[in-house]
Amino acid sequence: MKIKSLWFALCTFFLLCACDESTSTLGIDLVPDSDLVSISSETFDVSLATIVADSVLARTSTSHLGNYTDPETGTTVHSDFLMQLNCGQNFEFPDSIQNNTCLDTYIRLYFENFVGDSLAPCRISIYPLNKVMSNSQSYYTDIDPSEYYDLSATPIATKTFTISDRTLSDSARYSSDSRRNIRVKLPNEIGNKMLAQYKANPEYFANGKVFNEHVNPGYYVKFEKGDGVMMDIYVGQLNIRFKYFAKSSTGRLDSLATGTTTFAATEEVIQATSIKKYNLEKLLNDKDATYLKTPSSLFTEVALPISEISINDTINSAKLIFDRYSAENTGADYNLPAPSYLLMVPKDRMYSFFENNEVPDDQTTYMSTFSTSNNNYSFDNIAHLISNMRKAHQDGIAHNPNWEIENPNWNKVVLIPVAPVYSTGSSNTSSYYYSYYYYGSSSSSSSNTVVGVNHDLSLTSARLKKNGVKLQIIYSKFKN
Repeated sequence: MKIKSLWFALCTFFLLCACDESTSTLGIDLVPDSDLVSISSETFDVSLATIVADSVLARTSTSHLGNYTDPETGTTVHSDFLMQLNCGQNFEFPDSIQNNTCLDTYIRLYFENFVGDSLAPCRISIYPLNKVMSNSQSYYTDIDPSEYYDLSATPIATKTFTISDRTLSDSARYSSDSRRNIRVKLPNEIGNKMLAQYKANPEYFANGKVFNEHVNPGYYVKFEKGDGVMMDIYVGQLNIRFKYFAKSSTGRLDSLATGTTTFAATEEVIQATSIKKYNLEKLLNDKDATYLKTPSSLFTEVALPISEISINDTINSAKLIFDRYSAENTGADYNLPAPSYLLMVPKDRMYSFFENNEVPDDQTTYMSTFSTSNNNYSFDNIAHLISNMRKAHQDGIAHNPNWEIENPNWNKVVLIPVAPVYSTGSSNTSSYYYSYYYYGSSSSSSSNTVVGVNHDLSLTSARLKKNGVKLQIIYSKFKN
Protein backbone atom coordinates (compact mmCIF):
# COMPACT_ATOMS: atom_id res chain seq x y z
CA MET A 1 0.00 0.00 0.00
CA LYS A 2 2.85 2.36 0.81
CA ILE A 3 4.32 1.76 -2.66
CA LYS A 4 0.98 2.46 -4.29
CA SER A 5 0.53 5.65 -2.25
CA LEU A 6 4.02 6.84 -3.12
CA TRP A 7 3.44 6.13 -6.84
CA PHE A 8 0.16 8.08 -6.73
CA ALA A 9 1.85 11.05 -5.01
CA LEU A 10 4.63 11.14 -7.61
CA CYS A 11 2.13 11.03 -10.51
CA THR A 12 0.14 13.87 -8.95
CA PHE A 13 3.30 15.95 -8.50
CA PHE A 14 4.43 15.51 -12.11
CA LEU A 15 0.92 16.25 -13.39
CA LEU A 16 0.82 19.53 -11.46
CA CYS A 17 4.27 20.47 -12.74
CA ALA A 18 3.24 19.76 -16.32
CA CYS A 19 0.20 22.02 -15.96
CA ASP A 20 2.17 24.93 -14.47
CA GLU A 21 3.66 26.69 -17.51
CA SER A 22 5.24 29.43 -15.40
CA THR A 23 7.55 27.03 -13.56
CA SER A 24 8.08 24.24 -16.06
CA THR A 25 11.41 25.68 -17.28
CA LEU A 26 12.53 27.17 -14.00
CA GLY A 27 15.49 24.81 -13.66
CA ILE A 28 16.73 25.55 -17.17
CA ASP A 29 16.29 29.31 -16.77
CA LEU A 30 18.56 29.30 -13.73
CA VAL A 31 21.39 27.59 -15.61
CA PRO A 32 23.53 29.65 -18.04
CA ASP A 33 22.95 28.67 -21.69
CA SER A 34 26.66 28.00 -22.20
CA ASP A 35 26.46 25.22 -19.62
CA LEU A 36 23.75 23.37 -21.59
CA VAL A 37 24.14 24.37 -25.23
CA SER A 38 27.15 24.51 -27.50
CA ILE A 39 27.24 26.94 -30.46
CA SER A 40 29.26 26.29 -33.60
CA SER A 41 29.47 27.68 -37.11
CA GLU A 42 30.42 26.38 -40.52
CA THR A 43 30.62 27.66 -44.09
CA PHE A 44 29.94 25.79 -47.30
CA ASP A 45 30.61 26.49 -50.96
CA VAL A 46 27.52 27.23 -53.03
CA SER A 47 27.15 26.49 -56.74
CA LEU A 48 25.55 29.09 -59.06
CA ALA A 49 24.36 28.91 -62.67
CA THR A 50 22.43 31.17 -65.06
CA ILE A 51 19.15 29.78 -66.35
CA VAL A 52 16.66 31.26 -68.81
CA ALA A 53 12.91 30.87 -68.47
CA ASP A 54 11.11 30.47 -71.77
CA SER A 55 8.45 32.84 -70.45
CA VAL A 56 7.04 34.28 -67.24
CA LEU A 57 3.56 35.13 -66.03
CA ALA A 58 2.75 38.72 -66.99
CA ARG A 59 0.20 39.54 -64.30
CA THR A 60 0.51 43.31 -64.21
CA SER A 61 -1.33 46.33 -65.52
CA THR A 62 1.96 47.76 -66.79
CA SER A 63 2.90 46.96 -70.39
CA HIS A 64 6.34 47.26 -71.96
CA LEU A 65 7.18 48.65 -75.36
CA GLY A 66 10.47 48.98 -77.18
CA ASN A 67 13.66 47.34 -78.41
CA TYR A 68 16.89 47.57 -76.45
CA THR A 69 20.36 46.16 -77.02
CA ASP A 70 22.40 46.10 -73.83
CA PRO A 71 25.85 47.56 -74.60
CA GLU A 72 27.41 45.66 -71.67
CA THR A 73 26.29 42.16 -72.67
CA GLY A 74 25.18 42.51 -76.30
CA THR A 75 21.80 40.94 -75.53
CA THR A 76 18.64 42.32 -77.12
CA VAL A 77 15.09 42.37 -75.80
CA HIS A 78 12.02 43.32 -77.85
CA SER A 79 8.60 44.02 -76.38
CA ASP A 80 5.10 44.62 -77.81
CA PHE A 81 1.77 44.29 -76.01
CA LEU A 82 -1.92 43.56 -76.40
CA MET A 83 -4.40 45.63 -74.44
CA GLN A 84 -8.06 45.34 -73.63
CA LEU A 85 -10.13 48.39 -72.82
CA ASN A 86 -12.46 48.69 -69.87
CA CYS A 87 -15.95 50.12 -69.89
CA GLY A 88 -17.38 51.45 -66.64
CA GLN A 89 -20.50 49.96 -65.11
CA ASN A 90 -23.62 51.15 -66.95
CA PHE A 91 -21.65 53.55 -69.13
CA GLU A 92 -23.58 56.21 -71.04
CA PHE A 93 -22.74 58.50 -73.95
CA PRO A 94 -24.53 61.86 -73.96
CA ASP A 95 -27.85 61.45 -75.78
CA SER A 96 -27.38 64.68 -77.73
CA ILE A 97 -24.14 64.13 -79.69
CA GLN A 98 -24.15 66.39 -82.71
CA ASN A 99 -24.88 64.40 -85.89
CA ASN A 100 -24.04 61.21 -83.95
CA THR A 101 -20.49 61.50 -85.21
CA CYS A 102 -17.15 62.08 -83.51
CA LEU A 103 -14.58 64.81 -84.07
CA ASP A 104 -11.53 62.75 -83.25
CA THR A 105 -10.55 59.18 -82.31
CA TYR A 106 -7.12 58.43 -80.91
CA ILE A 107 -5.07 56.25 -78.57
CA ARG A 108 -2.82 57.64 -75.85
CA LEU A 109 -0.10 55.49 -74.28
CA TYR A 110 1.14 57.01 -71.03
CA PHE A 111 4.59 56.21 -69.64
CA GLU A 112 6.80 57.56 -66.91
CA ASN A 113 9.77 55.21 -66.67
CA PHE A 114 11.94 54.46 -69.66
CA VAL A 115 15.49 53.36 -70.39
CA GLY A 116 17.51 54.50 -73.35
CA ASP A 117 17.92 57.38 -75.77
CA SER A 118 15.08 59.90 -75.57
CA LEU A 119 15.96 61.12 -79.08
CA ALA A 120 16.04 57.68 -80.74
CA PRO A 121 13.46 57.55 -83.59
CA CYS A 122 10.80 54.88 -83.06
CA ARG A 123 7.75 53.66 -84.92
CA ILE A 124 4.75 51.73 -83.65
CA SER A 125 1.71 50.26 -85.40
CA ILE A 126 -1.79 49.64 -84.08
CA TYR A 127 -3.81 46.57 -85.06
CA PRO A 128 -7.36 45.77 -83.87
CA LEU A 129 -7.80 42.44 -82.12
CA ASN A 130 -10.22 39.99 -83.71
CA LYS A 131 -10.34 37.62 -80.74
CA VAL A 132 -11.19 38.34 -77.11
CA MET A 133 -8.56 37.51 -74.49
CA SER A 134 -10.12 35.44 -71.72
CA ASN A 135 -10.13 36.62 -68.11
CA SER A 136 -9.98 32.99 -67.00
CA GLN A 137 -6.63 32.41 -68.72
CA SER A 138 -3.13 33.22 -67.48
CA TYR A 139 -1.00 34.99 -70.09
CA TYR A 140 2.75 34.53 -70.25
CA THR A 141 5.32 36.65 -72.03
CA ASP A 142 5.60 34.14 -74.87
CA ILE A 143 2.05 34.98 -76.00
CA ASP A 144 1.76 34.91 -79.79
CA PRO A 145 0.00 38.11 -80.93
CA SER A 146 -0.78 36.55 -84.33
CA GLU A 147 -3.45 34.46 -82.58
CA TYR A 148 -5.39 37.63 -81.83
CA TYR A 149 -5.09 39.81 -84.94
CA ASP A 150 -5.09 39.44 -88.71
CA LEU A 151 -1.50 39.02 -89.88
CA SER A 152 -2.45 39.89 -93.45
CA ALA A 153 -4.15 43.17 -92.50
CA THR A 154 -2.52 46.56 -92.68
CA PRO A 155 -2.36 48.49 -89.40
CA ILE A 156 -5.17 50.95 -88.71
CA ALA A 157 -2.58 53.51 -87.60
CA THR A 158 1.17 54.07 -87.33
CA LYS A 159 3.13 56.61 -85.35
CA THR A 160 6.75 57.76 -85.63
CA PHE A 161 7.98 59.49 -82.48
CA THR A 162 10.79 60.13 -80.01
CA ILE A 163 10.40 59.92 -76.25
CA SER A 164 11.44 63.54 -76.00
CA ASP A 165 8.53 64.90 -78.04
CA ARG A 166 10.06 67.67 -80.14
CA THR A 167 6.65 68.65 -81.50
CA LEU A 168 5.99 70.29 -78.11
CA SER A 169 7.44 73.55 -76.92
CA ASP A 170 10.05 73.43 -74.17
CA SER A 171 7.60 74.94 -71.67
CA ALA A 172 4.97 72.32 -72.46
CA ARG A 173 7.45 69.44 -72.47
CA TYR A 174 8.94 70.32 -69.07
CA SER A 175 5.73 71.48 -67.42
CA SER A 176 4.97 69.88 -64.04
CA ASP A 177 1.50 69.08 -65.34
CA SER A 178 2.83 67.29 -68.42
CA ARG A 179 2.63 63.50 -68.57
CA ARG A 180 4.72 61.67 -71.14
CA ASN A 181 2.55 59.93 -73.70
CA ILE A 182 2.39 58.72 -77.27
CA ARG A 183 -0.68 59.97 -79.14
CA VAL A 184 -1.78 57.84 -82.12
CA LYS A 185 -4.53 59.14 -84.38
CA LEU A 186 -7.09 56.48 -85.41
CA PRO A 187 -9.65 56.58 -88.23
CA ASN A 188 -12.83 58.31 -87.13
CA GLU A 189 -14.79 55.35 -88.46
CA ILE A 190 -13.82 53.53 -85.26
CA GLY A 191 -15.38 56.17 -83.05
CA ASN A 192 -18.44 56.56 -85.27
CA LYS A 193 -19.03 52.81 -85.24
CA MET A 194 -18.93 52.75 -81.44
CA LEU A 195 -21.44 55.63 -81.26
CA ALA A 196 -23.76 53.72 -83.59
CA GLN A 197 -23.36 50.53 -81.56
CA TYR A 198 -24.23 52.38 -78.39
CA LYS A 199 -27.37 53.83 -79.95
CA ALA A 200 -28.50 50.41 -81.24
CA ASN A 201 -27.39 48.28 -78.26
CA PRO A 202 -26.61 50.30 -75.12
CA GLU A 203 -26.54 47.04 -73.13
CA TYR A 204 -23.20 46.25 -74.82
CA PHE A 205 -21.70 49.05 -72.72
CA ALA A 206 -22.89 47.72 -69.36
CA ASN A 207 -19.43 46.53 -68.25
CA GLY A 208 -15.98 45.63 -69.55
CA LYS A 209 -16.81 42.00 -70.29
CA VAL A 210 -19.73 42.60 -72.67
CA PHE A 211 -17.93 45.62 -74.13
CA ASN A 212 -14.92 43.45 -75.08
CA GLU A 213 -17.14 40.69 -76.47
CA HIS A 214 -19.52 42.84 -78.55
CA VAL A 215 -17.89 46.22 -79.17
CA ASN A 216 -14.10 46.31 -78.94
CA PRO A 217 -11.81 43.30 -78.13
CA GLY A 218 -8.79 45.61 -77.85
CA TYR A 219 -5.60 46.47 -79.78
CA TYR A 220 -2.16 45.09 -80.50
CA VAL A 221 0.56 47.73 -80.13
CA LYS A 222 3.54 46.60 -82.20
CA PHE A 223 6.98 48.17 -81.91
CA GLU A 224 8.02 48.28 -85.57
CA LYS A 225 11.26 50.22 -85.71
CA GLY A 226 13.97 51.59 -83.45
CA ASP A 227 16.58 50.43 -80.95
CA GLY A 228 17.97 51.67 -77.67
CA VAL A 229 14.72 52.45 -75.86
CA MET A 230 12.24 50.60 -73.63
CA MET A 231 9.16 52.19 -72.05
CA ASP A 232 6.89 51.10 -69.19
CA ILE A 233 3.35 51.90 -70.37
CA TYR A 234 1.31 52.35 -67.21
CA VAL A 235 -1.99 53.12 -68.94
CA GLY A 236 -3.40 53.03 -72.46
CA GLN A 237 -6.55 54.85 -73.52
CA LEU A 238 -8.94 54.98 -76.44
CA ASN A 239 -10.41 58.48 -76.58
CA ILE A 240 -13.42 59.61 -78.60
CA ARG A 241 -14.02 63.37 -78.90
CA PHE A 242 -17.36 64.82 -80.01
CA LYS A 243 -19.65 67.82 -79.78
CA TYR A 244 -22.89 67.58 -77.87
CA PHE A 245 -25.68 69.83 -76.64
CA ALA A 246 -25.30 70.56 -72.95
CA LYS A 247 -28.26 71.08 -70.66
CA SER A 248 -28.84 74.38 -68.93
CA SER A 249 -29.98 74.75 -65.34
CA THR A 250 -33.56 74.57 -66.58
CA GLY A 251 -32.91 71.26 -68.35
CA ARG A 252 -32.97 72.68 -71.88
CA LEU A 253 -30.37 71.73 -74.50
CA ASP A 254 -29.20 75.24 -75.26
CA SER A 255 -25.38 75.21 -75.71
CA LEU A 256 -22.91 73.25 -77.82
CA ALA A 257 -20.01 71.75 -75.88
CA THR A 258 -17.07 69.47 -76.62
CA GLY A 259 -16.68 66.23 -74.70
CA THR A 260 -14.25 63.34 -74.63
CA THR A 261 -15.02 59.78 -73.59
CA THR A 262 -12.18 57.53 -72.47
CA PHE A 263 -11.99 53.74 -72.47
CA ALA A 264 -8.86 52.85 -70.54
CA ALA A 265 -6.71 49.75 -70.16
CA THR A 266 -7.08 49.08 -66.43
CA GLU A 267 -6.38 46.28 -63.95
CA GLU A 268 -9.91 44.94 -64.47
CA VAL A 269 -9.07 43.88 -68.03
CA ILE A 270 -6.08 42.15 -69.61
CA GLN A 271 -2.79 43.67 -70.68
CA ALA A 272 -0.50 41.02 -72.17
CA THR A 273 3.14 41.79 -72.92
CA SER A 274 4.89 39.81 -75.67
CA ILE A 275 8.66 39.59 -75.14
CA LYS A 276 11.38 38.24 -77.41
CA LYS A 277 15.05 38.01 -76.42
CA TYR A 278 18.21 37.42 -78.45
CA ASN A 279 21.95 36.67 -78.01
CA LEU A 280 21.74 35.10 -74.55
CA GLU A 281 24.06 32.13 -75.18
CA LYS A 282 27.25 33.86 -74.07
CA LEU A 283 25.78 34.76 -70.71
CA LEU A 284 24.60 31.22 -70.01
CA ASN A 285 28.18 29.96 -70.41
CA ASP A 286 29.97 32.65 -68.38
CA LYS A 287 32.35 30.89 -65.95
CA ASP A 288 32.84 33.89 -63.68
CA ALA A 289 29.36 35.28 -63.30
CA THR A 290 25.66 34.52 -63.28
CA TYR A 291 23.04 36.94 -64.53
CA LEU A 292 19.76 38.52 -63.60
CA LYS A 293 18.16 40.23 -66.59
CA THR A 294 14.60 41.39 -67.07
CA PRO A 295 12.46 41.20 -69.06
CA SER A 296 14.78 38.63 -70.71
CA SER A 297 13.92 36.14 -67.92
CA LEU A 298 17.53 35.36 -67.04
CA PHE A 299 17.63 34.07 -63.45
CA THR A 300 20.30 32.65 -61.14
CA GLU A 301 19.97 29.06 -59.95
CA VAL A 302 21.56 28.23 -56.59
CA ALA A 303 22.47 24.64 -55.62
CA LEU A 304 22.57 24.44 -51.83
CA PRO A 305 25.00 21.98 -50.15
CA ILE A 306 22.26 20.32 -48.07
CA SER A 307 23.88 16.86 -47.91
CA GLU A 308 27.04 18.38 -46.36
CA ILE A 309 25.19 20.00 -43.46
CA SER A 310 25.20 18.24 -40.08
CA ILE A 311 22.03 16.28 -39.40
CA ASN A 312 22.64 16.12 -35.65
CA ASP A 313 22.59 19.85 -34.87
CA THR A 314 19.86 22.47 -34.86
CA ILE A 315 20.28 25.18 -37.48
CA ASN A 316 19.86 28.55 -35.77
CA SER A 317 20.87 30.76 -38.64
CA ALA A 318 21.75 30.44 -42.33
CA LYS A 319 22.92 33.35 -44.44
CA LEU A 320 23.69 33.88 -48.12
CA ILE A 321 25.13 37.00 -49.75
CA PHE A 322 25.31 37.50 -53.51
CA ASP A 323 27.79 40.16 -54.59
CA ARG A 324 27.24 42.06 -57.81
CA TYR A 325 29.96 43.08 -60.23
CA SER A 326 29.90 46.78 -60.98
CA ALA A 327 28.69 47.52 -64.50
CA GLU A 328 31.47 47.53 -67.06
CA ASN A 329 32.38 50.84 -68.64
CA THR A 330 31.27 50.38 -72.24
CA GLY A 331 31.20 54.06 -73.10
CA ALA A 332 27.41 53.89 -73.41
CA ASP A 333 25.32 56.72 -72.01
CA TYR A 334 22.67 54.43 -70.53
CA ASN A 335 23.49 51.82 -67.89
CA LEU A 336 20.77 49.39 -66.91
CA PRO A 337 19.84 49.47 -63.21
CA ALA A 338 20.11 46.40 -61.01
CA PRO A 339 16.82 44.72 -60.03
CA SER A 340 15.52 46.32 -56.84
CA TYR A 341 14.05 43.13 -55.36
CA LEU A 342 14.97 39.45 -55.58
CA LEU A 343 12.77 36.51 -54.71
CA MET A 344 14.37 33.27 -53.53
CA VAL A 345 12.05 30.36 -54.31
CA PRO A 346 12.55 26.57 -54.60
CA LYS A 347 13.11 25.74 -58.25
CA ASP A 348 10.14 23.38 -58.45
CA ARG A 349 7.91 26.32 -57.42
CA MET A 350 9.33 29.03 -59.67
CA TYR A 351 6.15 28.99 -61.81
CA SER A 352 3.47 27.91 -59.32
CA PHE A 353 4.51 30.62 -56.83
CA PHE A 354 3.25 33.31 -59.22
CA GLU A 355 0.32 31.31 -60.57
CA ASN A 356 -1.00 30.82 -57.04
CA ASN A 357 -0.54 34.49 -56.07
CA GLU A 358 1.79 33.60 -53.20
CA VAL A 359 3.85 36.04 -51.15
CA PRO A 360 7.21 35.39 -49.43
CA ASP A 361 6.61 33.57 -46.13
CA ASP A 362 10.17 33.59 -44.72
CA GLN A 363 9.84 29.83 -44.36
CA THR A 364 10.59 28.51 -47.83
CA THR A 365 10.45 31.71 -49.88
CA TYR A 366 12.27 34.97 -49.18
CA MET A 367 12.72 38.45 -50.62
CA SER A 368 15.84 40.62 -50.56
CA THR A 369 16.35 44.27 -51.45
CA PHE A 370 19.38 45.40 -53.44
CA SER A 371 21.88 47.22 -51.24
CA THR A 372 23.39 50.10 -53.19
CA SER A 373 25.97 50.73 -50.46
CA ASN A 374 27.22 47.11 -50.40
CA ASN A 375 26.43 46.33 -54.05
CA ASN A 376 24.84 43.02 -53.09
CA TYR A 377 21.72 41.05 -52.19
CA SER A 378 21.67 39.53 -48.71
CA PHE A 379 19.37 36.77 -47.47
CA ASP A 380 20.05 37.08 -43.77
CA ASN A 381 18.36 33.99 -42.37
CA ILE A 382 17.10 31.14 -44.52
CA ALA A 383 17.36 28.58 -41.69
CA HIS A 384 13.79 27.32 -42.17
CA LEU A 385 14.43 26.63 -45.85
CA ILE A 386 17.69 24.76 -45.14
CA SER A 387 16.08 22.74 -42.34
CA ASN A 388 13.08 21.83 -44.51
CA MET A 389 15.31 20.74 -47.38
CA ARG A 390 17.52 18.72 -45.03
CA LYS A 391 14.51 16.90 -43.55
CA ALA A 392 13.00 16.22 -46.99
CA HIS A 393 16.33 14.77 -48.11
CA GLN A 394 16.64 12.55 -45.03
CA ASP A 395 13.07 11.26 -45.33
CA GLY A 396 13.34 10.81 -49.08
CA ILE A 397 16.50 8.71 -49.23
CA ALA A 398 15.38 6.70 -46.18
CA HIS A 399 12.42 5.36 -48.16
CA ASN A 400 13.76 5.49 -51.71
CA PRO A 401 17.44 5.12 -52.70
CA ASN A 402 16.65 6.78 -56.06
CA TRP A 403 14.99 9.80 -54.44
CA GLU A 404 17.67 12.32 -55.49
CA ILE A 405 17.57 11.12 -59.11
CA GLU A 406 13.78 11.32 -59.18
CA ASN A 407 13.84 14.80 -57.60
CA PRO A 408 16.69 16.59 -59.42
CA ASN A 409 15.74 20.02 -58.01
CA TRP A 410 15.57 18.91 -54.38
CA ASN A 411 18.41 21.23 -53.26
CA LYS A 412 17.96 24.08 -55.75
CA VAL A 413 16.48 27.55 -55.40
CA VAL A 414 16.15 30.30 -58.00
CA LEU A 415 16.75 34.04 -57.65
CA ILE A 416 14.07 35.94 -59.60
CA PRO A 417 13.76 39.74 -59.93
CA VAL A 418 10.29 40.75 -58.74
CA ALA A 419 8.05 43.78 -58.34
CA PRO A 420 6.29 43.48 -54.96
CA VAL A 421 2.87 45.02 -54.47
CA TYR A 422 2.55 46.80 -51.13
CA SER A 423 -0.49 47.71 -49.10
CA THR A 424 -0.22 51.27 -47.86
CA GLY A 425 -1.90 50.27 -44.61
CA SER A 426 -4.81 52.70 -44.94
CA SER A 427 -7.61 51.92 -42.49
CA ASN A 428 -10.31 53.31 -44.76
CA THR A 429 -9.53 51.67 -48.04
CA SER A 430 -7.25 49.06 -49.54
CA SER A 431 -4.75 50.84 -51.72
CA TYR A 432 -1.72 49.37 -53.40
CA TYR A 433 1.32 50.43 -55.34
CA TYR A 434 3.92 48.62 -57.40
CA SER A 435 7.46 49.02 -56.15
CA TYR A 436 8.82 50.59 -59.31
CA TYR A 437 6.16 53.31 -59.23
CA TYR A 438 6.82 54.14 -55.60
CA TYR A 439 9.36 56.94 -55.53
CA GLY A 440 11.18 56.64 -52.25
CA SER A 441 13.86 54.62 -50.53
CA SER A 442 13.46 50.89 -50.08
CA SER A 443 13.37 51.31 -46.32
CA SER A 444 10.36 53.60 -46.50
CA SER A 445 8.30 50.84 -48.09
CA SER A 446 9.40 48.18 -45.59
CA SER A 447 6.78 49.28 -43.05
CA ASN A 448 4.03 48.30 -45.45
CA THR A 449 2.71 44.80 -46.06
CA VAL A 450 3.54 42.84 -49.19
CA VAL A 451 0.19 41.72 -50.62
CA GLY A 452 1.41 40.43 -53.96
CA VAL A 453 4.51 39.65 -55.98
CA ASN A 454 4.80 39.95 -59.76
CA HIS A 455 7.66 39.33 -62.13
CA ASP A 456 9.68 42.49 -62.72
CA LEU A 457 9.28 43.13 -66.45
CA SER A 458 11.08 46.45 -66.50
CA LEU A 459 14.55 46.67 -68.05
CA THR A 460 17.15 45.67 -65.42
CA SER A 461 20.44 43.79 -65.34
CA ALA A 462 22.84 42.46 -62.71
CA ARG A 463 26.00 40.36 -63.03
CA LEU A 464 26.59 38.31 -59.87
CA LYS A 465 29.92 36.87 -58.75
CA LYS A 466 29.78 33.16 -59.37
CA ASN A 467 32.79 32.01 -57.36
CA GLY A 468 33.36 32.33 -53.63
CA VAL A 469 29.69 32.35 -52.59
CA LYS A 470 29.43 30.86 -49.09
CA LEU A 471 26.50 29.54 -47.08
CA GLN A 472 27.10 30.56 -43.46
CA ILE A 473 25.50 28.22 -40.92
CA ILE A 474 25.26 28.64 -37.13
CA TYR A 475 24.36 25.47 -35.21
CA SER A 476 23.35 24.77 -31.63
CA LYS A 477 23.06 21.50 -29.73
CA PHE A 478 22.71 20.33 -26.16
CA LYS A 479 25.89 19.15 -24.51
CA ASN A 480 26.11 15.52 -23.47
